[in-house]
This record gives sequence, structure tokens and C-alpha cells, in this order.
Amino acid sequence: MPDLIERVRALVPLLRSNAERCTANRRVPRENLDALREAGLFRMSLPRHRGGLECDVRTKFSVLAEVSRGCGSTAWVSTIYLDSAFLLSKFPDEVQDEVFADPEAFHCATLAVPGRAVAVDGGYLVSGRWPFNSGCLDASYLLHPAVVEGGELAHFIIPAREVTIEDDWHVSGMEGTGSNTTSARDVFVPHRHVVGAARLLDQEHRSERNAASPFFRHPPFAYLVTSAAAAFIGMAEAAYEFYLERLPRRGPIAYSGNVLHRDAAITHHQVAESRMKIDSARLLAEQAADLLDERVATGTGCDRDDRARVWGQVAYATRLCVEAVETLRLGSGASGITTTLPIHRIARDVQALATHAVLIPTTGIEHYGRALCGVEPSTPLLL
Repeated sequence: MPDLIERVRALVPLLRSNAERCTANRRVPRENLDALREAGLFRMSLPRHRGGLECDVRTKFSVLAEVSRGCGSTAWVSTIYLDSAFLLSKFPDEVQDEVFADPEAFHCATLAVPGRAVAVDGGYLVSGRWPFNSGCLDASYLLHPAVVEGGELAHFIIPAREVTIEDDWHVSGMEGTGSNTTSARDVFVPHRHVVGAARLLDQEHRSERNAASPFFRHPPFAYLVTSAAAAFIGMAEAAYEFYLERLPRRGPIAYSGNVLHRDAAITHHQVAESRMKIDSARLLAEQAADLLDERVATGTGCDRDDRARVWGQVAYATRLCVEAVETLRLGSGASGITTTLPIHRIARDVQALATHAVLIPTTGIEHYGRALCGVEPSTPLLL
């Protein structure tokens, strides 16, 4: 959908102008969210019968990468809202009628650090603390994991009004995501708002209205992982652009014989290596997106090896982007640690996002390697 990509690309100057405010306030400015909604971004993962676009994975990747060129935190929160809507679309239709009743509402989800759930008449009482809830400050519903008595892991839809948001997101990167801890104590969740973890991440349908749509046959975890790649590539592209924008104005490299940075061989190496790493990362991410789209188009489904490959390719793309941005930051000299320069913020954001449990490069690469060696998965995310 080229028109959607172009509409979002046109918002990059706005997102860049708000980036420092996003960081300082530790939340995405409403102006950013409203502009992205107007452009149609938040319709990408909604069902068509709800006015959604059911975009292919390549389009989703391209759109989110443009958002990330403008602001990494805004891109990550947008990713969470899109992917959470995708997960909620796996619930029965009556549940979707509730959570999607307000077409302008946002929802977020986390897959980590489960709480506990006690069975009662009609549902469960859920308690727990769930850290790293990106986008929770503007969410209406949250999808949280909890362990049910007996040991089963399940995911519970909880209204935002029923949880407490703890103001504990004081970090050195991706500050604008507002990824605070949420907590709840004995919140009642009816049976219809609960789904087992294995069922949430499988390729089956609980929605009659979405059952005929190829879009909802994407394996959820692999679908989520491809979204993450876009944030890294967009931020790396932005760092590259800012670096080249400053380059003609930079004088000599201190204590060297180079009159201008632009004429130095080391600069040529740094720029070329960064460019090739970003390009390589993009190719890997696009391959992963195309694999999912091809499997859905042909109806063959993604097996374990496919899902491990997607994770591994995104992990390696992450590593390449982190390396490219760090090269550009170091190449910026002492000015690279100036907090008023965009490259400083981008470098911090990239480093911060690369510590995400799913996105740590070594983890995804290891799981792909296990698949290549014919070894069984060591994580339930690939079972």
C-alpha cells in the first residue's frame, strides 16, 4: 500500500520535531498518535469488517520503519498497539465487539513475567505486577499473562481502569515509550476474556468473522518479531541521515593530518560500513517479512524452522543496526555525546531496545542455529 507508506513518510518531520519532547515527558505526544491515526497506521492490523486494512507483513514493516526514522519511541509504541490488536483479534467475536467498540482506543500487551489467577465463579481473580508495558499510559485494555492454579499459563484481557500504573520507567533509552510497570490485585476477569498461552500463539481461529482471512493465519510470535525489526532499521537510517547532514560542516579530525572529516579515509570506511550494514539488515528483515507473506498466500503455514528463521534473521538485523549506529556515533567524535544532537538520542534508543528479552541478538541467533542443526526448540515460543 504505497499511499499509506507515503502518508506516514510525510509525518517524519513532525515526529522528529517532537522527539525531544517525547523523551523528556516519557510518553508519546498525543499529537504523534493522532497524526498516525489520521494517516491510517492503526488500521493496519485490524480486521477488514472493522474498517481495518489487514496489511501484509512487508507493508507493516515499511510503514513502521518510516515512523522509526522520525522517532524510535513513537515507532515502538505504535508497534505495540498494532500487534496487540492482532493478538486481540484471535479472541472470539463477542470479545472483539467489546475491546474494539471504541475505534480510537489503543490496547497493549506483554508476554513476560506472569501474575497469578485464582478460579472463581464465572472467571478468575487476577493479581500481579507486569513490567515493561510500553504504551500503557494511553491504553484502554491490557493483555497480561498469569499462571492459573494447576500451572497453566494464560493471557487475560484487563481494562486499564482496573490496573495501577507505577511511574517507574526511568531509563537511559526509549524513554518515550512510557514502559511502566502495571499492577493489579484480585481483578475479576470473565472466562471469555481468557485464552491459554499455547492457543494465543498458535495459528488457529477463535473468531468466526476472521476465520476466512489469510491475514489471521500468520503465526503470532513471528508476526510480532517482524514488527520489531522495523524500529531498529528506521532508527539506523535516521542516524545515517543525521550523520551525513552534519558531515559537510565538520572541520579537521583532531590530532590527525586530515583537514576535513569528509576527506578522511576513516570517515569513508565508517560511512560505507554503516550503509552496508543497514542495507543488509533491511534485506534480512524484508526476507523474513516476505517468508510470512508467502506462507500465508500459499496456505502452507509456517513450521518451526520458518519461525526460528524469522527470529534469527530479525536478531541478526538487530545486531547489524546496533553496530551501524555505534559506528556513526563514534564517528561523530565528542559531539556524539551531546544530548541535544539527535544521534545521541538514537544511539541510546537503539542500545536500549536491543536489551529487550526477545530482541537480544544472541537469543534469536541461537534459536535459529538450533533449528539449522536439527535440535529441538528450547523455548515455548517456537513449539
